[in-house]
Amino acid sequence: MKKLIIISISLILSIGFIEQSEGQTLSKRQTELIKNQVDSLFQKMLVFAEKLDFDELSSGVDDTHGAGFITNGKYYYEYSSLIDDVKLNAQGLSRQDISINEKKITVLSKDIVLMTASGVAKANLNDGRELAANFHWSFVYEKIDNKWKVVYSHQSTTR
Repeated sequence: MKKLIIISISLILSIGFIEQSEGQTLSKRQTELIKNQVDSLFQKMLVFAEKLDFDELSSGVDDTHGAGFITNGKYYYEYSSLIDDVKLNAQGLSRQDISINEKKITVLSKDIVLMTASGVAKANLNDGRELAANFHWSFVYEKIDNKWKVVYSHQSTTR
């Protein structure tokens, strides 16, 4: 009997939490507008990444929440330490070409968006060689001061 009461109370509480956890309801027009805004920023960031323009690439990031960034299994608490490693690893590269094979943008609210993307990155080395790697990315965007910014990312590559 005691077990039945505990299960019943747990069920009632969990239903209450589910009911309260509904996301914001946005119109189809609002959702499409947000998707287009985030995709536009993503496309600009891809151009900066291809040109190895790390200062401009960094302009699309805000890590004031301290959510962190993960790249190939390494966790970076601060974006600045991630971009320092990226700059170090990019020495000897002249540019890179990034091809997106799949991309999905999910609007979670008027201020939060999740994007996943996968594709192939080809790095051109200064000596003429080319290296290619498949990648899988996840980004959380937040609208901060009326601008979309990456507040968390997970990136992994395979050869």
